[in-house]
Amino acid sequence: DLVELRDSIHNKLTNTLDYNKLRPAVVLPEHFYSPSIAREPLPSHARDIPTFDKYTLTQEAKDALKTPEFDVWQWEHNELLALLECMYYELGLVEDLDIHPTTLKRFLLRVEENYNKNPFHNFRHSFCVSQMMYVLIHACRLMDILSKRDLCVLLTACICHDLDHPGYNNTYQINARTNLAVRYNDMSPLENHHCAVSFKILSSPECNIFTNLSPEEFKEVRGDMIILILATDMARHAEILENFKQKLDNFDYSS
Repeated sequence: DLVELRDSIHNKLTNTLDYNKLRPAVVLPEHFYSPSIAREPLPSHARDIPTFDKYTLTQEAKDALKTPEFDVWQWEHNELLALLECMYYELGLVEDLDIHPTTLKRFLLRVEENYNKNPFHNFRHSFCVSQMMYVLIHACRLMDILSKRDLCVLLTACICHDLDHPGYNNTYQINARTNLAVRYNDMSPLENHHCAVSFKILSSPECNIFTNLSPEEFKEVRGDMIILILATDMARHAEILENFKQKLDNFDYSS
């Protein structure tokens, strides 16, 4: 079947595959093929936070969370939510940014609900990236260099960086001319979408962990999060690395 499909879209004149022919030939569920205006991700209220603390983390677990050897596969989704919540508390973000505990719980729950069940770009992947950032914050002593707000931006951007990922990469989105590619003019369509979903969740008052920031502070937070999430487009890796090298001439890449 795959061979027949390949042959059906093969252009013998140019010796290339014409992906435009896929659209009438293959019908995929719209919500999986490409997020669309008809299915804007909205903060779901199918689940709500428990009225009691369901999980209590041991000091051993908290310490392990700060190491690159942390075994993410030993934890279920609800437990991963508790671990993410722990990161905000351990870094002092809840107290310093005056984040309401209930708001933090709801924010994390809505984020988890807006990750799709993809083989890779799923909620567990989001946790892995966030946990590694948590490791770097401690290993590099970033809490001694960056403000609490900057640390919160770093962690939150990691948590949100692949929200509502449809399972197909940017190359596919652009070649198939999906709604996302059209909406964002072929410029990092997935990463732009992840940003949009992030701030759609944060626009809900019960999920806005930045609600106690001033309008000017929130504007800066939004700008920083957008920069960080857009930078996860691997097509920009060489460009970003080159800029990094120019800023740090003596950086030891062997370490």
